[in-house]
Amino acid sequence: MDFEKFYYIAEIIGTVAFASSGTLVAIRKGMDVFGIVVLAIITAIGGGVIRDITVGITPPMAFRDNTYTVVAIVTALVLILFMSKKVKFLSLNTVNRKFMIRYTQVASVLDAIGLGLFTVSGVSVAMVRGYSNNAFLMIFVGVITGCGGGVLRDLLSDTIPIIFTKNTIYAVASLLGAVVFIVLRPYGANLSFFLGALTTVIIRLLSMKYRWSLPDVSSDLVDGDDA
Repeated sequence: MDFEKFYYIAEIIGTVAFASSGTLVAIRKGMDVFGIVVLAIITAIGGGVIRDITVGITPPMAFRDNTYTVVAIVTALVLILFMSKKVKFLSLNTVNRKFMIRYTQVASVLDAIGLGLFTVSGVSVAMVRGYSNNAFLMIFVGVITGCGGGVLRDLLSDTIPIIFTKNTIYAVASLLGAVVFIVLRPYGANLSFFLGALTTVIIRLLSMKYRWSLPDVSSDLVDGDDA
């Protein structure tokens, strides 16, 4: 399989993953169908739009090829139909609680997959645009592509973006995946793409499982009596 086809398939998978994540957040926030679909689209293509603007691709690819938007819409509608058939969202019975917990876990895995795939796709775009000698820009574009959609999703759903909280490692996983991709790129495009994405996914999943996080600054230091 040539790299362009491999890259395209990876982006479609990432789009489905992020659209699923956005759909779940919108449902949990009680949005209507229109709001759910819009949030799914923004989560799926938001990082790519920011990426394209950063490297000078105008209009962004999402507005020139509607495949990604269509995939996000279809993903959202399928999940809406599935959830409306299987779960009464306001019900507190044990079966539904277990189902929502399991679905949240699945959505977290999908989000991690989307993070990994979009991180390395962002680096790839920066390379293609002629910035292969600028490691800082490539890493920045990779991280913003991987995290941008999630940041927009959280802001629009009135939530502090996950990358700015002590919840679990997110942006750091993206950054490390971008570095792995750049370092291994001379050894093969497909292999480096796969290993870079895998690095991000594994670190993200392990951070959720073991609650890894970066240190924060205690609020006592800010709100103390000494001020």
